[in-house]
Amino acid sequence: MPAGLDRFLARQFSHPEGLAGRLLLGPLLNHIGGQMMRDAFFALDVEPGEPCLDLGFGGGALVERMLKAGATVTGVDRSAAMVARAQARFAQGMASGRACFLEASADALPLPDRSVQKAASVNALYFWPDLLVVMRELARVVQPGGRLVLGFQTAAAVRSWPGHVHGFHAFEDAEISHAVSEAGFVLLDVRPGFHPAVRDYRTLIARRDAQ
Repeated sequence: MPAGLDRFLARQFSHPEGLAGRLLLGPLLNHIGGQMMRDAFFALDVEPGEPCLDLGFGGGALVERMLKAGATVTGVDRSAAMVARAQARFAQGMASGRACFLEASADALPLPDRSVQKAASVNALYFWPDLLVVMRELARVVQPGGRLVLGFQTAAAVRSWPGHVHGFHAFEDAEISHAVSEAGFVLLDVRPGFHPAVRDYRTLIARRDAQ
């Protein structure tokens, strides 16, 4: 793949923008991360009426699953193009008060303390410069006893694509688990997975400490 195309795709994966971001990246992100989002959804164990957060929701495939399960969903993404796409795609959910989409950075979530019961983020942590800061923000907004699920490629899988040098952080499993625990979550499980589109990945499941 030409270096210029790698750079373009890396920039769009990190922060989809413009017409390409809205029309192409949303469906592409759903396709590439589809299996990871399915795994994350089942790990969340969403119940009807639960307030849920999808951080870095991208194409919105996980949001769709949450809404179908009866949850009330807040989606936070730093891409205006993805927010606009989600607002159009899930207009019915917004009209009923069951969906809300906000443009914001992961390290400053525009949510009240203890406002969600379940939180998930799939294929987004590569773009968080300070992992612990974001984990502390997630710990702030998740209710005690609530659940956090993270879906991410292994560091080796991230590095297997040459475009990763353009802004991706290839965190090791141990770094992520440590940040999760340091932020106030109890690590429950880290499940391995594989899909040709993303290679090796993990589904991390944690519970917000009740303290």
